[in-house]
Amino acid sequence: RIMDRASNHENDITPLVDMAKNADEYYEEDDNLTAASFNNANSDSSIRIRELQRRLLSEELQLYYVRVTNAIESSNNIAELSAILHGIRTDGGIQELVPFLSRFVGMGLTAKKNLLRTEMCRKLVKVFDAMLDNSNLHLDLHLHQMFTPVGTCVVAKKLSNSPYDDHWSLREEAARCLIKACDIYGEQYTTMKPRVIKILTQQALRIDRPPPTQYGGIVGISLFGPRAVDAFLLPLARAYWERWEMELMAVAKFGEGGGNALREYELSMCQQALLNAIGIFMQNVNAQEQAKRVDFDSFAEVFGERLIPLNPEQTNYMMAIL
Repeated sequence: RIMDRASNHENDITPLVDMAKNADEYYEEDDNLTAASFNNANSDSSIRIRELQRRLLSEELQLYYVRVTNAIESSNNIAELSAILHGIRTDGGIQELVPFLSRFVGMGLTAKKNLLRTEMCRKLVKVFDAMLDNSNLHLDLHLHQMFTPVGTCVVAKKLSNSPYDDHWSLREEAARCLIKACDIYGEQYTTMKPRVIKILTQQALRIDRPPPTQYGGIVGISLFGPRAVDAFLLPLARAYWERWEMELMAVAKFGEGGGNALREYELSMCQQALLNAIGIFMQNVNAQEQAKRVDFDSFAEVFGERLIPLNPEQTNYMMAIL
């Protein structure tokens, strides 16, 4: 347990994060994805409320919060981070910390200094995921603080200062968190799922977006299942694939320099994500329905033999079409 290792001495108690700091110091807008709820974070009334909440927290909860935030911000110890996340995921006595943890995640994911730190963003997303897994926590009133910032981790055009950082898996992890939140709270808040889909389609599934953003949109939509793939990805699949192929041909003409190699890799990640999404549709929709929804002659012309492994049960059928 986290608190077993925390010091009980008064001098060791670090004050909670100063919630009254100007929000502009923590985040910047990325294609209007910043949570609107943060806009009034500096009002006098909200400062007074937060200060009152802080004073009402027990010393144990203050220590708990400090332990969590210090580990997320500073620790690279896998065992310590796992213990922190396990505590958030299972502890039944931290409901009072939900407003503070929610704000910590939301502000952290929109902070200028963090947006290009892949692993920091990953840790914050994992905190949100752990909070969702804890059935003892009621996040209803605080989801809005984390929802849009986590969505930013799915569709932001850049989440790393280094091309070698694995921001691809971060996008998928963040998307899975959003889908999990929809599964848990979707019936209670009926606009939640449409809101996520709107972010993914309007911000990511556009031909003028950079490949990492398109990748996030494709992965996010595909996680909603075959119906979402049918509605939002299949109509775009051919045009996107042809565009990517043209770009890959252009890259090939200029050799395999550093920039060109990176561009080629980004495009290949988008192509693989789209193939995976088509596979989700084909493996969960029967042949008769597929025939109604997909022009296989057109698809075969563009995707060729890549379609065969996407649906092993209909290999003979696909081979006949190809």
